[in-house]
Amino acid sequence: MNEPICIEPPRVDEYFHYYHQYISKAPNSDFLQVFEDQVRQLRNQLGNLPDDQVNCLHPPYTWTFKQVIGHLIDVERIFSYRMLRIASGDQTPIPGYEQDSYVSNSDYQTVSMSSLLDELEHLRMANVLLVRRLSSEALQRLGVASGHTTSARANLFILAGHVEHHAEIIKRRLDGVSH
Repeated sequence: MNEPICIEPPRVDEYFHYYHQYISKAPNSDFLQVFEDQVRQLRNQLGNLPDDQVNCLHPPYTWTFKQVIGHLIDVERIFSYRMLRIASGDQTPIPGYEQDSYVSNSDYQTVSMSSLLDELEHLRMANVLLVRRLSSEALQRLGVASGHTTSARANLFILAGHVEHHAEIIKRRLDGVSH
């Protein structure tokens, strides 16, 4: 078993204010364990839903559950890439991305929810392993992404808070659907 590591939340000067909505939802205690467990919780929420549920839009939402998981996969890749580059001291500015293009140009209809959750889980586990080998100094390094100064650990906390944000929306959707 790996020894627990303490990861302090980023300071507000380590990220663009827009991302506070996600960072504020990230766990402050036992961060890495909660970070690792988030995908299992999503699997519990969505893993046993029938295809007609995971492929359905629930107004006013604009993405199906599969598209939401696909979006989480994209963000996991993009923000972990940012975290790695910044932690490694790469000072090359990292461009932004357009999330809606990723979702609208991907075929989630023909992929099973189980496969999407597997993909997200593998990405998350790779990120847990990455974080375990990064030093505290590396996590605090600053770089530029989407035109704003950000730290490697801010990107880590954005990943955690972003999943929490969508898990809350998924719960609301499921509660609304079941009534």
